[in-house]
Amino acid sequence: MENAIKPSKRALANLELESPADLEDKISHLPSYDPETCPDGLIDLSGATNMLVSDLMGEHMRKFVQDYPVENALLYGQVNGPKELSVAVAQFINRRFAPATAVQAEDILTTNGVTALIDMMSFNFCEPGEAVMVLTPTYLMFPHDLCARTGVQMIPVSTESIPDQYSSKYAARVVDKLEQAYLTSQSCGVNVRALLICNPCNPTGRSYSNASLLEMARFCGRHKMHLLSDEIYAMSNFEPLEPELDMFSSVLSIEDSPHDGVFKENIHCLYGASKDFAAGGIRLGFLITRNELLWKTCRRLALFTWVSSLSTAFFTHFLSDAEAVDEYLALYQSRLRTSYVAASESFRKHGIPFQPANSGMFVFVGLTEWLKYFDAPDVKGQEVQLYRYLAFQAGVHLNMGQMSLSPIPGCFRFVHAAGYTKTVALAIARIGEALSKLEARGSVLDQRPASISSTSAIDSVDDEKRKEPAAEPKLDLRGSIVRLLSCTTHGV
Repeated sequence: MENAIKPSKRALANLELESPADLEDKISHLPSYDPETCPDGLIDLSGATNMLVSDLMGEHMRKFVQDYPVENALLYGQVNGPKELSVAVAQFINRRFAPATAVQAEDILTTNGVTALIDMMSFNFCEPGEAVMVLTPTYLMFPHDLCARTGVQMIPVSTESIPDQYSSKYAARVVDKLEQAYLTSQSCGVNVRALLICNPCNPTGRSYSNASLLEMARFCGRHKMHLLSDEIYAMSNFEPLEPELDMFSSVLSIEDSPHDGVFKENIHCLYGASKDFAAGGIRLGFLITRNELLWKTCRRLALFTWVSSLSTAFFTHFLSDAEAVDEYLALYQSRLRTSYVAASESFRKHGIPFQPANSGMFVFVGLTEWLKYFDAPDVKGQEVQLYRYLAFQAGVHLNMGQMSLSPIPGCFRFVHAAGYTKTVALAIARIGEALSKLEARGSVLDQRPASISSTSAIDSVDDEKRKEPAAEPKLDLRGSIVRLLSCTTHGV
């Protein structure tokens, strides 16, 4: 490698930022759980994969390809898909998102996923050095998607002191936090161009109330900012077990309010096929915007996000059948609720705290109480050790809260839709047993990735990787994001 020419400084700068992959490298070597061949293997619930309806979507795909001319899949197709797809998406949005003003096909831009859209929106919202605000906790890849290629800064805004950031009861307090962060950024010379929210929220499984969305829109209107909502889990919701939880409302439902500076042209929605339709592999994301000039700038960049002919043909066919879509969503939401109920009952049985949810495919479990059993310089280090303990000793892989910029230490995202019911129940039982062992032992001194259990299946992990303790992952995930700012605004 001594003769290799180095990448650019901006490329190397991305390597300086911690990535979820950095923490997962060691865990990836553990054998995966299989009830027959590896019953003590690792149960991986870290990815937001929708396994609840893969059978339904698989059947729709099988039927489609029977009549689809396979040679068409080899053609380029249109950059952002056929007009028929935009029409189908607009009709779907109008039926299911309750927009204040009907969405037209011309308001839709199709790309190869919402990740590409977030990068694209960041580029088109901001000049280098300007910023996008994000309420936390939030989707763990927002820092990467917003900042990796654009030179844009991300300002995380903590809501730690607010009892329920999603409820209309606390909407004014959430906006107060946004105002404080905005003023601090301005005083540091950082111009804020947009507010990005995740609604429903990943990782908490909650949706913002309609009143909360309206207050955020007014905040953005006062400061001439864009409001961008990632609504990839829009249809992943169900009637809550807890009456105080709000059902999903889209930012598209916000009506114009010229007095408040609220105009539909500055409110944008992102959607896609990967979560609600368990179709991440077909790589389709949709921008819904009424801002014609913004749409044009995004369309110019869409050459980098060219969509597949097969993917767009299938999804156009499926989404155009409103009856089939409604039938699918009804069954999906029923299965999702059943999955949540089963998981919540298991959590209660094993004494594992969690935050109630009714959206998304996950819940946020609170293991703060068990951080004290780990010896680390700070709570973030304790959280990393607990993360590794759950993976290597309990055999369950979850995402840490600090990866989602959670202001509360010791939280973990548990994706109950990522496995079969019995597998999810087993994972919860393993976590409960592992926590009980911590309480009985009183402390944990050795966090080597030795094995999940003493079974031969787990012991087959490569011997070289078990001779020495795993390298401690870098801990300061939040710090790497804040370093993008010219002054610190996190925690406002």
